[in-house]
Amino acid sequence: MPFIVLTLVAALLASTAFAQPYVNDQSRPLPTPVRIVVLGSSTAAGAGAKPADSAWVNRYRAYLKRLHPACELINLAKGGYQSFHLMPDGFRPPNGYPEPDPERNISRALSLRPDAILINLPSNDAAAGYDAATQLRNLDVIAYTAWTADVPLWFTSVQPRNFDSLKVQTQLQVLEAMQKRFADRLIPLWQHLATPQGTLNPLLDAGDGIHLNNRGHALLFEQVMAHNIPFQLAPNHTRSLYALEKRWSHTVPLIDNALRAPLIRPLPPATLLLKADQPLEQVNIAVFDANGRPLRQFNADLPYLLPSDFGPPGVYRIRLRKGNWQKNVRWVKIH
Repeated sequence: MPFIVLTLVAALLASTAFAQPYVNDQSRPLPTPVRIVVLGSSTAAGAGAKPADSAWVNRYRAYLKRLHPACELINLAKGGYQSFHLMPDGFRPPNGYPEPDPERNISRALSLRPDAILINLPSNDAAAGYDAATQLRNLDVIAYTAWTADVPLWFTSVQPRNFDSLKVQTQLQVLEAMQKRFADRLIPLWQHLATPQGTLNPLLDAGDGIHLNNRGHALLFEQVMAHNIPFQLAPNHTRSLYALEKRWSHTVPLIDNALRAPLIRPLPPATLLLKADQPLEQVNIAVFDANGRPLRQFNADLPYLLPSDFGPPGVYRIRLRKGNWQKNVRWVKIH
């Protein structure tokens, strides 16, 4: 078993050694302020950092303020939290598993109307004995929930912890799958924090084999900062964030019967009900394909039942606009 773990560690370190796709330029001003929400567990909550300003989230908040003084970072992380705590409102976990926390989950994060969400779940799922498939299923649902709300989401990778070899192997399985599944939305941390055995580098250990010291928090902050998330959110870059949006087309909208465990995936409806908080007359409705090409534009009263006869199966964006009011709806059409 140790040999298998070491082999997996070496392969993953080699595959992620150059996984920093963005070059940060702190000399550029941020044209408009952004609001970012952080979800996660004790590392995101600041455990191991002394004083609190040394924690990676607080460092990142200060960095955003330097880019633009009106930037906001809202931290909903809480020590001990697992992926089940972050699942959307209405999710029903298997018996004995944690319920979503409506004050600190993905639904709460989206209710704050952020420009982006950051999720930092280092190791509590593995510590609780959840296998890789369970963890990845939860991350899929969390990511899909943000996607349907049109909010970009980034994950940090899992992090090393002084586990036994079986749990280290689980972490490595999750790491490998996250690299494939989330790709450009994954902030790699493992290779910066791990020993060759897959445990936490003692130079970065706050003393318990779990949490990062100030140096470790600084490394984590640097990796998040290097991804230039605020500049990716700038208006002229927004379209590129959604260029490959078929990534979640295997998942259906999170209607009630899709919120049990295991997930049930019925076919989405052949029509889409478009509505606002109240009835509206003569709203401009525009339909775009996944590449942003306009397919149809017309005026109609809301609520309006949009037929699906405007194109083949795929991902579509529907824009609703009247005066200063605007709403964007994403629809996965599979038949």
